[in-house]
Amino acid sequence: SVKHLIRLIVTSKTYKQASIARDDVNRVDPLNKYLSRQSRIRLDAELIRDAGLLVSDLLTTKIGGPSVYPPQPDGVYTFTQVNSSWPTSTGEDRYRRGMYTFFKRSAPHPLLSTFDTPTFNTTCTRRDRSNTPLQSLTIANDTAFFEMAQMLGKRISDSPGTWEERLQYAFQICFARNSTDSESTRIKSYFDSQKPVFIQDQKSRTTIVGQNDDDSPISSDQAAWVMVARVLINLDEFITRQ
Repeated sequence: SVKHLIRLIVTSKTYKQASIARDDVNRVDPLNKYLSRQSRIRLDAELIRDAGLLVSDLLTTKIGGPSVYPPQPDGVYTFTQVNSSWPTSTGEDRYRRGMYTFFKRSAPHPLLSTFDTPTFNTTCTRRDRSNTPLQSLTIANDTAFFEMAQMLGKRISDSPGTWEERLQYAFQICFARNSTDSESTRIKSYFDSQKPVFIQDQKSRTTIVGQNDDDSPISSDQAAWVMVARVLINLDEFITRQ
């Protein structure tokens, strides 16, 4: 039973080990041949988008059905042999898991290509994992990830408690841990630097946050939290299995 085997592996103590290298372990198993620690690897392309949708509370958990068309940059099909259309999905289909994304062999979704999804016309036994500036730029500026940052920022700013408690809430959502003192200090400094920008510019607040569900005025705090959310989603730790 393959299903039983997979369950046995992922629930084992070996699989659930941390990836932090220890001196005592490195002396015995420097190449990790004996699985002394977890392997630290970047998530697959489909899972990176799923992770963003999950923390922003946008993920649609529906199973099955036809392929969907999540947002992608305009003009992608300009460079293909046939100028096809991309009918961007709306509603819950816009936020379905990455495995349901429509795949066109001559022009796969840019997010999938950027994060090393193999072509679908050849056999692939193991995916490559690159580390490029384009990947960081995609998470920082892609329309889909900006929507995720907006919703994550709203989720954080709507949570009860002090500023520090909201930050810890954000770290628990994104990284399943609390922030360190150094991280809290740096993020607080960034947050404080963003607030004055939005206090004076209502248009910028609306652009960054969007409209509140109850049409209430958008505060500079909300906008600053969205900017913090963009930083958290773009950290290496967010797209890496520790």
